[in-house]
Amino acid sequence: MPTLEHSLGATDFERAGPTQQRPLVLFHTLLADRSVYDGIFPVLAKTRDVIRFQFPGFGDSKGRCESIDDYASWTISFLKALALPCPVDVFSNGFGGFVSVGVVSRAPELVNKLTIANSGAAFPDERKPPLLKMAELVETKGIESVLDTAISRMFPEEFATANPEIVKQRKEALSKTNPQQFAVACRALEKLDYRALAKGISKPVHIVAGLNDATTPPAMSQELHKIIQGSEYSEIDDCGHCPQIQQPQKTLQLLS
Repeated sequence: MPTLEHSLGATDFERAGPTQQRPLVLFHTLLADRSVYDGIFPVLAKTRDVIRFQFPGFGDSKGRCESIDDYASWTISFLKALALPCPVDVFSNGFGGFVSVGVVSRAPELVNKLTIANSGAAFPDERKPPLLKMAELVETKGIESVLDTAISRMFPEEFATANPEIVKQRKEALSKTNPQQFAVACRALEKLDYRALAKGISKPVHIVAGLNDATTPPAMSQELHKIIQGSEYSEIDDCGHCPQIQQPQKTLQLLS
């Protein structure tokens, strides 16, 4: 896959589909790399110019990112380096959702419409300790120590039990993540508060909540919906943290 050098590092990305269409950029969650979109990427590319990329710590992407602001700046630098002919549509998931709030707030000229699945503006206090625990485990015992936790946060238990091959694929993909950068990202999420920043978003935003999400529960999406004036809000039944895997058809409908 190509790697694009830019002012804040390098981005490992993949692009497919008709380039005369408005680009659709896919932001991945911290619990998965860009392969989390494997099931819908080729379908989207039949009618859209689709770009999926890796954050630093995943694949060959490189950059100094210690806060969500840093990740947003890094992503803005990548989007500008692509030199696309028009503002892009964005679909962001989980960690990528937090980053996308920073991107559209700081560089609104780059974004046409933003769809955020299972994210928010800040983690409530009671949900911060698990982020710090994952960071500590990864730093002391390696990325393998959080694979089971990651799966439990990505999928409801019933779905994980019924889909062992998907669980295996997700563990294999996450095991390749740089553990130091993963820990930094966990700590960045724990410190993040974008509630004030999100109030200034004026672009069209559609916020989607998976009702069975154990990582960023619906209450976080609902809070973001209340903060961003004029945003749309939808819910997906029987869905955990990654609708593009658990509910691919409904995800495609959202993006059609």
